Amino acid sequence: MMVRTIRPEPGEWYRDRQNGNAFQVVGFDEEEGSIDVQFADGAVEELLMEDWDAMTLARCEQPEDWAAPFDDIESDELGLPESSADAHGAELPMERALLDVEEKRNAGLPDYDE
Repeated sequence: MMVRTIRPEPGEWYRDRQNGNAFQVVGFDEEEGSIDVQFADGAVEELLMEDWDAMTLARCEQPEDWAAPFDDIESDELGLPESSADAHGAELPMERALLDVEEKRNAGLPDYDE
């Protein structure tokens, strides 16, 4: 019996059915056979296509608390664009989402000059 493999798609969330870990594909280089993933806890890992094919995966919804590891991190500490307008050019979907979270958190706060 042939197992059908789910194709890795950047921006999509997956769950490893064997260990329950949820992660987002943040990069896929088909020529190199490598997949960059970021787990809900913020950890980043590179997988080889052979590893991906060996996993029992299912697409899943983005976890509600996926941004929790980034709550105390400012966008400039991550090297991310400073505004959501700049984020439109950001490569990773998670970067855009983190900027949106930070902007919502900072909405209504007064600007202070240093």
